[in-house]
Amino acid sequence: MPSLSELTTASQVFKELSMHAALHDLKNGQSVKVAARLHGVSRATLRNRTQNPELTRVGAPTEFPSWEEDRLKCNTVGDSFFRRFLKRHPEISLRVTHSSSRKKNREWTTERCEEYISKLQDLHDRGFLDRPVQVWNLDGTAFSTSEMFDRVVARKGAKQIPFQFDRNEKENVTILPCRNASGTQLKFMALYAGKVHVQSRLDDTFGLCYHAVNLSGYMDQIHFANYIQGEVFPAVTELKNVVFVDGHFSHVNNLLLTRYCKFFEKTGKEVAIFCLPTGQTNHLQPFHVSVFGGIKKRWRKYLPARRLTSKDNLLSHVVKLWYHTEGFPEKFHFNAGQSLKSGFAKFGLYPFSPDVIRKIVKAYHDPNLISSEIQNAPVQDFGPLLQLLREQYGINEEKDLVEVKQFILLKQRGISLDAVLACTVQKDIFGEPPKKLRRVKNRQLSLAAGALTTHPGFIDELEKEEAENTAKKAATASKRKASSRPVKEKIKKARKKLELDERRGSGPKQRREGRADAEEEASLRRNRIEDLFSPTQIRGCVDMQDPLTKVAWEVGFASKENIDSTLRDQQWKVRIRMIVPGVLTISSSQLT
Repeated sequence: MPSLSELTTASQVFKELSMHAALHDLKNGQSVKVAARLHGVSRATLRNRTQNPELTRVGAPTEFPSWEEDRLKCNTVGDSFFRRFLKRHPEISLRVTHSSSRKKNREWTTERCEEYISKLQDLHDRGFLDRPVQVWNLDGTAFSTSEMFDRVVARKGAKQIPFQFDRNEKENVTILPCRNASGTQLKFMALYAGKVHVQSRLDDTFGLCYHAVNLSGYMDQIHFANYIQGEVFPAVTELKNVVFVDGHFSHVNNLLLTRYCKFFEKTGKEVAIFCLPTGQTNHLQPFHVSVFGGIKKRWRKYLPARRLTSKDNLLSHVVKLWYHTEGFPEKFHFNAGQSLKSGFAKFGLYPFSPDVIRKIVKAYHDPNLISSEIQNAPVQDFGPLLQLLREQYGINEEKDLVEVKQFILLKQRGISLDAVLACTVQKDIFGEPPKKLRRVKNRQLSLAAGALTTHPGFIDELEKEEAENTAKKAATASKRKASSRPVKEKIKKARKKLELDERRGSGPKQRREGRADAEEEASLRRNRIEDLFSPTQIRGCVDMQDPLTKVAWEVGFASKENIDSTLRDQQWKVRIRMIVPGVLTISSSQLT
């Protein structure tokens, strides 16, 4: 029994004490079944403890003995120990890993590879792969201003493990290098996220980089096409050339790039853009496999040794490391040229080798090949059964025979007809579940086995799509313009009317001024009426008329005698009128 100090929780202590009590009862003659039920322990565990009283570790033995693990736990293993360990064991090397998708690996089959080889063979027959200066490759990657380690080994209880650096927050810059199989290196593109070009970023770069800026910091069609036109086209010396790129949207659906290539053909030189098979850049892209792994490793080592204040002075460091400018240790040099040459040969691009490309297909990736560990299921022969059904049971319809085969296959998988019928009824009652809609990418060009983006048929599709998009935009703009035309005409007529009223003196301003003058004039006229008539005269005038009759006063230049004569007239409706601006209306309820 282990000591109680080695047990960490109360539950573990209780279980161990219960097991100890059960073992004690077994020694006193109790059965395993009764002792396990009495103390609440597992019967199998109790039987194992009876046969092996000493506790042993469950599972495979550890790689290191316990005393060695205790020494590693107490001592910190640093870089110097690791380097000495590699020297003592030359059969072990430090390798750089790369991401690989199992799904994409399974898609790279023998048929897909043969289709890819046939397209490359067509380029070779047309003279695009004869010399190394004809074969170009470019790819983009991100350079960060600081290296952050997400996981480190530390003692338990340490809540936070700080990683300090003397720079600003972590920022990335997209670098797009371009090189051919002969070793000619062009200016690499440095794509920043922002709105303006900063001149200080090009300090100490010796004119060896192509600077670009967009809002996202990711490659787009315009910058990629401009880089090809400004850097690759002037460096082309052969009549026929090919540029291998991956399936990024800026490389495929790029009508501007195809127009640049078509315009460049007028100079007598042809540049073909070939997109590698989608999802297979980790197998076929020279820059991705042969160059970027070593470059990123040296860049991570270089970051702690040098001071990068921000992304604004990152280009000067990358240029010096890339082009081996003096003043930098040789262990940090990128050495991309020799690695890329071997990459072209490794993937069979130059010299062109179909056999080398076929070796890229792994047996455990291709379902049509038999692996050393996985065997394909044998194909069942239904011929005798179908012949028996035709001869003895008269089942000759192809549809009926297919249903019999499906029934047998379902029965072999353990699926009964009741389950199939229930599933069918459920679909009929509730309907099938909605299928997940996925965004279609590069629908005009299939990149499963690679393709030429400068193919005339694909260019026609891009131009047709652009024409459709232009027509849609024009229709939307005309519809929006038509819907806003009546409103604009109303606004225009209202403005004209306002200008005309202001010219005539009856505009809003004049009406407001006239309204104020009229109110002031009416107030004066009301005071004048009160002076001319007494309340008794007004009440008598209203009393001899119908109660709903109103007395309208339009005060003017009339005299008191005219008003008195008008009041004395016995008409069917009495109104006191004086022809002047302003009206005073008095009801009978207000005067009584």
